[in-house]
Amino acid sequence: MWKKLVIVIVVLIFIDPIYTASKAAVKQIIAWTENEDIEDILLVAKDKITEVTATISDNAAIEKATFIEEEPSEQTATAPITSQPEVGRVVTNAQEMADAMYVYYSSFAPTFEIQYKGNTQRIEQIVEEAYNNAIQRDDYVYGHMKKHAIRYEYGRNTATILGEQSYLMTPEQAAYVDKNVQAVVDIIKQKSSTAIEKVRAVNDYIVSNTVYTEQTKSSPHSAYTVLAEHSGVCQGYALLAHAMLTKLGIETQYVVGYVGQEGHAWNLVKLDEAWYHLDTTWNDPVPDRKGAIRYRYFLVDDRTMAEDHTWIVKDYPKATSTQYQYYHQVDFATQVDQQLFYSNTADDSKLYVLDLTTGKSKRVSNTRVQYIVYADGWLYYSNYSHGAYLTKIRPDGSDEQLLNREDTKDLFVKDGYLYFMTNEQKRMAL
Repeated sequence: MWKKLVIVIVVLIFIDPIYTASKAAVKQIIAWTENEDIEDILLVAKDKITEVTATISDNAAIEKATFIEEEPSEQTATAPITSQPEVGRVVTNAQEMADAMYVYYSSFAPTFEIQYKGNTQRIEQIVEEAYNNAIQRDDYVYGHMKKHAIRYEYGRNTATILGEQSYLMTPEQAAYVDKNVQAVVDIIKQKSSTAIEKVRAVNDYIVSNTVYTEQTKSSPHSAYTVLAEHSGVCQGYALLAHAMLTKLGIETQYVVGYVGQEGHAWNLVKLDEAWYHLDTTWNDPVPDRKGAIRYRYFLVDDRTMAEDHTWIVKDYPKATSTQYQYYHQVDFATQVDQQLFYSNTADDSKLYVLDLTTGKSKRVSNTRVQYIVYADGWLYYSNYSHGAYLTKIRPDGSDEQLLNREDTKDLFVKDGYLYFMTNEQKRMAL
């Protein structure tokens, strides 16, 4: 006669976004008594997969999975893995189970039910192997998970695996991100011919359209909130960058680490077989400044990044190349053909030009500048050597002219006019 068996399995991911994360493995110790009672002794081993070791809190779901004497009803065929979740799909091994789990996770489904058909002697190991396989497939999905749990009940040759999970965004919000990121990426592809241009376009789009804040309607940690509300925090910045880079065909990884004692998130990007760090959050000035896009944390090597960031180095590919370090002093940039005019943060914000084909920079003017734009053969900017007055200059550094005597900022060009802010928004025909 079969003895009754009780197994408990706990899987806990992202109880608190970024800051608390763990992967729980459950071991069984079963003591049999003569009257067939069961003594359950659980040992929970927690692997540290980010910089913070998680503790099991009230949010942890602990469910019992019970051996069933009567066999559940048989399924007649194995259901194919499709792009849409399907209740009660049937699987026969760990790989198929992982495929099924991933379908549910990647569609942001709140629950799932999977029917396993086969020998259940190793069911605990099969479920754990499938879970590990599924959860490691997609940084974007993993980064949006808040918490989830798996429980199962089984007989001799069948098992029912039940999952319950929650995310930082809804399925509808996930669909919104997918649709609208594709629209942005289509524009980037039209304007950018090289991989470096595409990565820079992603950085520029996120920085110029986002305000760093936790005061949002939806979760500030999600890609949806950064894209739809133009607000959010580092996790949302990094996850949106991940989505955009992936659609652009650029390999990327989502990185969880620290700045000081605070949890932080950013990306690793692969270009020409070399990896680089990209921190769009730290390229965005706080408080927000219109037109200010920094590149201090754009395609950075490990050594430079480690000056103020920490992460578990062994968990990520090494980034040793310094090929793009010439970007790191760029602020308030505007591009004219293959020249990037910018305020040099390493030289008292003076006007410089970077040749994008050679990576070489030179000073254009001794003037301290911000809010640089270009139109019709002229560079326009706020002249911080002279009261932040509106000023224009030729790209070769000649013919510099003051255009007003007011504190001027937030310059942009539209429909043949230069717009700028003094005590009110003004415009000037070009």
